[in-house]
Amino acid sequence: MFTEMLKGRKSAVIFTGLQASGKSAFYKEYLAVTHVHINLEELRTRNKERHLLEKCIAEGRSFAVDNTNPTAADRARYIIPSKDAGYSVTGVYFRSSVEKCMERNAMRKGKAKVPAVAIFATAAKFEIPDKAEGFGELYYVRIEDETFIVEEWIDEI
Repeated sequence: MFTEMLKGRKSAVIFTGLQASGKSAFYKEYLAVTHVHINLEELRTRNKERHLLEKCIAEGRSFAVDNTNPTAADRARYIIPSKDAGYSVTGVYFRSSVEKCMERNAMRKGKAKVPAVAIFATAAKFEIPDKAEGFGELYYVRIEDETFIVEEWIDEI
């Protein structure tokens, strides 16, 4: 199982995926007990986010970055310091179509609901993650019948 391979090591898990693709729900279900939650939406500023990341690394605590992280440059801000500190770095790509994300987003309430334009903007600049970015491991996650399916990475053509 996905979480079994993370046990016993300093682990940095970097999520990447569109808004409403299941990232936060996945964190709550699989990583909330073992990993500090680093989420820009909750922290509100990059400065606070950076401080929490630095604190986790200084204390040797495992963490999960629960942001869209659509580009390699976005992911590098977490991968580089994590690798430099000896963390195992795992990428989790939430594979979902814009249409499915729009459907899930429509079911959200209050501040959890994001403007549709945000989903389209993220999709327009999205870069599929690649092991060459510095990930030790990469996984796909998809939602099927309201269940998370975690799959081994297969390079896309």
